[in-house]
Amino acid sequence: MADPVLRLRQICLLARDLEWTSSVLTTAFDAPVVFQDPRMAAGGYLFNTHIRLGDSFLETVCPTDLAWQRSSTQTRLLERSGDCGYMAIVQVPDVAVASRSMSVQGSGRGIVSGDWNICPGSPGSGLAGVESGRYVLGESLPKNPGTVSGVNVQFDPRDFGTLAEIQENWPDHGDFPKNKGTYFPAGNRWQNGVDARPHGGVTTGFAAVEIAPRFDDPEEVCKRWMNGLGAGCSIDPAQPSTLRLAGQQTMRFVKPEPGGRTGVVGVDLWAAPGVHKKFDAMVICGVKWTLVDYPD
Repeated sequence: MADPVLRLRQICLLARDLEWTSSVLTTAFDAPVVFQDPRMAAGGYLFNTHIRLGDSFLETVCPTDLAWQRSSTQTRLLERSGDCGYMAIVQVPDVAVASRSMSVQGSGRGIVSGDWNICPGSPGSGLAGVESGRYVLGESLPKNPGTVSGVNVQFDPRDFGTLAEIQENWPDHGDFPKNKGTYFPAGNRWQNGVDARPHGGVTTGFAAVEIAPRFDDPEEVCKRWMNGLGAGCSIDPAQPSTLRLAGQQTMRFVKPEPGGRTGVVGVDLWAAPGVHKKFDAMVICGVKWTLVDYPD
């Protein structure tokens, strides 16, 4: 059985027009933007929005004019694929263990990038005084009283079918549902709105992600994720290209359609309970979004 912390916590999209795309997403999913990362914008190449979907987060990133001028990785991807799915982010119970095991999967390319963040305060208190730096493979997440902390580590899409990221945050990142623990990618104030509105009128969060690897066999890529994440995730022999996480979540790996998109191509969303289902399926930002019922 998977560790209850092991969850698909965030999906990242890549778009040309951040304002328009974010507006479409907030309307379609009845969920507000909760954070725009000023540190990302200060880096000069990307700016972003984060939307909270219950216990999950949907990020959209958009290249800056400088990125277009210098032909960044993201602008080249947009030129090849248009607006598209960009990254799948899984929360892990121990980033020191998972970063080492993820780094040796496939070609063993190691880490694409990684950062740590430490901030005085508690979940919901903001980011005043935050410090950050480059993550070193195998380091444990600092967990000091009176602080919040987080680590994110990214891995090559050629090995995992899409840009892959693992996250560990502290404290309280494992309390579900209605999570109000630390989750640095979305800032540190979103927690203050959870009690008043745990989720919108469309979805309570992610049920599954569908990934079409560009280079390798879907079953092989699925095994890499399982061996890399560990923490009790599993593959049913009857469904060898589906990885089971905690909370009934799954990651599905499929062959790309002829001439079709690769990477994150679909996301299943848990339908909000007690309300009329707003849609069955639709495509936004090159990704198919499907509403599904939570199993009894």
